[in-house]
Amino acid sequence: MEYRRNTLLEIIAWAIVIAGLYVAQLYRYILFHSLVEIFSIVVATSIFIVAWNCRRFLENKYLVFLGVAFLFVAFMDAIHMLAYRGMGVFTGYGTNLSIQLWVQARLIHAAGLLLAPLFIRRNLRMLYGFAGFFAATTLLLLSVFAWDVFPVCYVDDKGLTPFKIASEYVICLILAGGGGLLLRYRDAFEPRVLRLLLASIALTIVSELAFTTYVSVYGFSNMVGHYLKLLAYYLIYKALIETGLMRPFDLLFRDLKQSEETLRQARDELEIRVSERTAELARANEELRREIADRLRAEAEIHRLNEELEERVRLRTAELESANKELEAFAYSVSHDLRGPLTNISGYCRLLDEDYGKQFDDVFRDYLQRIESSAERMAQIIEDLLKLSRVTRSQMKREPVNLSELVREIAGELKMREPQRNVEFTIAEDVVVQGDKRLLRVALENLLGNAWKFTRAVPNAHITFGVFPRDGKSVYFIRDNGAGFDMKYAHNLFVPFQRLHSASEFPGSGIGLATVRRIIDRHGGNVWAEAEVGKGATFYFTL
Repeated sequence: MEYRRNTLLEIIAWAIVIAGLYVAQLYRYILFHSLVEIFSIVVATSIFIVAWNCRRFLENKYLVFLGVAFLFVAFMDAIHMLAYRGMGVFTGYGTNLSIQLWVQARLIHAAGLLLAPLFIRRNLRMLYGFAGFFAATTLLLLSVFAWDVFPVCYVDDKGLTPFKIASEYVICLILAGGGGLLLRYRDAFEPRVLRLLLASIALTIVSELAFTTYVSVYGFSNMVGHYLKLLAYYLIYKALIETGLMRPFDLLFRDLKQSEETLRQARDELEIRVSERTAELARANEELRREIADRLRAEAEIHRLNEELEERVRLRTAELESANKELEAFAYSVSHDLRGPLTNISGYCRLLDEDYGKQFDDVFRDYLQRIESSAERMAQIIEDLLKLSRVTRSQMKREPVNLSELVREIAGELKMREPQRNVEFTIAEDVVVQGDKRLLRVALENLLGNAWKFTRAVPNAHITFGVFPRDGKSVYFIRDNGAGFDMKYAHNLFVPFQRLHSASEFPGSGIGLATVRRIIDRHGGNVWAEAEVGKGATFYFTL
């Protein structure tokens, strides 16, 4: 009953409005035209106001985009109204100006209705929307008032131009596209709002078609077109403004209303699942109570055993450290004490050779040389052992060390020792580290000495010292193009007295790399090597 009464009042109100407009038309057409345009301007502006104030709550951005578009439509309709013949605002222009502005306003109107459905499920940045419509409106107005490039739409005494008629048809196609997109996204709108929007678009299309037939701005077709425009704007007012003010939840919370039933069903299902899960958890909890006691007892036992193990490890570590120190002291003492007898053996061998060598045959002299050579080799081993012991026992003094300068000094010493060799050195500049300068020099002497030794048979020997970053650390390396070695024996490299080549081929004690490893260990780093037989080797280390 209430709905019928409201509908009847609405029909009576429309009859009064149309009658009033008809009287205004008979009195003066320009008054009729101005009233229609003012109504359109008010509706378009109201759509913008509602959309702007509701933008934070609208998940459906259709109304927001349409509101921005209609703000510029209202602006263009206002200029069109003021440019109408007889208003006296834009002097020096004929009827063509108002019709050009009409076409521009309808193009913005149609573009807004076509593009708005694209933002139903898409986020809209208001700044971009304003900027786009502002740019389009500004260019259209400049094409008429500044550049005079917009095509003529009306010629006095002749009527509409083909461009004007074609423009109306294009506008109708754009509007139809907007209606089609609305139908595609129909589920995003309350049915009543969707019907009113589609009816408004349909009436706008009919209105545009009416404007393709008139020959005078005061003619019947023009009047019918304005009546249809008035009705189209009223329908869009009913769809968006009245609904937004009187029944805002239908417009603003359409998605919430649609999902209310789904949420209720989900809630019921969730309550059932929670109840089932609660029963399962209660059963599991009862079982866990029986297991927790056993687990606590087991954890207490593990804790006790860990403490015992830690104590044993501590004691064993202390014992090993003490034994290691005693062993190192013993090795140092033995090595030191052996140097004297070996020196005597070597000295007496030289004296025998010098004083009595001519009295004995070649076999005796050969034996004598072998004894002397073995004594010297043993002396070298003892010297290397003493170095290894000193490396382990000596106090560290950390300071800035320029590895590049150390490498350059050692390379010079090697060249002086064997000036006949042609070995090229490539040394990275200004490689500075924190460490014990004396120990680092010993490590570099061993690494560079090995590179020098194992490139002896290479015609164009090349030794490189450099550094590169890896995993946040600096990796230093010494590379040569010498004899190399088989990587399957690499695990023996840093073990004392382990050699990968025969002593006759490459002499040495087998302690040098063990010494290097001790020095690098004391600097908290790692040392490793990569090589290939006949293609050289690279030794890497970190600090």
